[in-house]
Amino acid sequence: MSNPTKPNSPSNSRQASASNPSQSSSPGGTQGSADSFTNSRSARVPSKPNEKQGLYKSLALHALVAMVLLISVSFSPDPLPSLPSNAPTIEATFIDAQAIADKKRIEAQAQAQARAEEAEKQRQAAAAAEQKRQQALANKRAREKREAEAAEVKRQKELERLAAQKEKERKAREAKAKEDALKKQKEAAEQAEMERIMQEQLAQERAAQQQRRQKQVLTEVERYTALIQQTIKRNLYSDDSFDGKVCRLNIRLATTGFVTSIRVLDGNDALCRAAESAVRRADKLPVSDAPDVYEQLKDITLKVEL
Repeated sequence: MSNPTKPNSPSNSRQASASNPSQSSSPGGTQGSADSFTNSRSARVPSKPNEKQGLYKSLALHALVAMVLLISVSFSPDPLPSLPSNAPTIEATFIDAQAIADKKRIEAQAQAQARAEEAEKQRQAAAAAEQKRQQALANKRAREKREAEAAEVKRQKELERLAAQKEKERKAREAKAKEDALKKQKEAAEQAEMERIMQEQLAQERAAQQQRRQKQVLTEVERYTALIQQTIKRNLYSDDSFDGKVCRLNIRLATTGFVTSIRVLDGNDALCRAAESAVRRADKLPVSDAPDVYEQLKDITLKVEL
């Protein structure tokens, strides 16, 4: 039996060269495969238990592939054709699945590290932005607080100024009111003094007038009293027996001089009767038209004597 192979397949050529170095027509190609294998082996440095297990599995797989190739070569009747000397050298490359996995893992770790670094950068940028925003907010609040405090200080100063102005105006009003009150009080005192002086003058003038008038009244009363006495004597019948005799009469007169009543007070009876008859015969007695004089004459007491 023969196991046909496909010379044009790159994978089969590489596998044959790697598993059976005697099949290679070029010593340089065999040496290159050995060097590549040695380099691939030396590139892997297991560091963990799972990597050792992977290495053992890889060696077992390589041994199995070598055995299959040896069996194929021994049962093949035709030898493999020799490559021409001028043919290009094909270097076999050992494919290590663990290295690929490690590479992917490293790439994944690098990507994860890059993502972590990017996330950290974004986090730091966000934190810086947040810190900047918080700082700006704090600055704004501090500025607003300073402005509010400045506004409050300004408002308090304005209130103090207004209060001081109001107090000044109040004191000015009180001083003006006090001054006006003192002025009015002084004027009132002066006016009262003037009125007092005027009243005293008027009282003095009235007293003087009253004295003068009283004198005039007394004079008028005396005059009318003498006239009344003369009237009574004219109507009295003369008798020598009345010589040295006296009679006191009370006569009441109307404003017209009409005698309203006659009353004998005391004196000689004969003379009193004669005097009373003389008054009645007169019917009217002389009186003054001045009211104050009439007041003294309306109820007059006369003394009749011869």
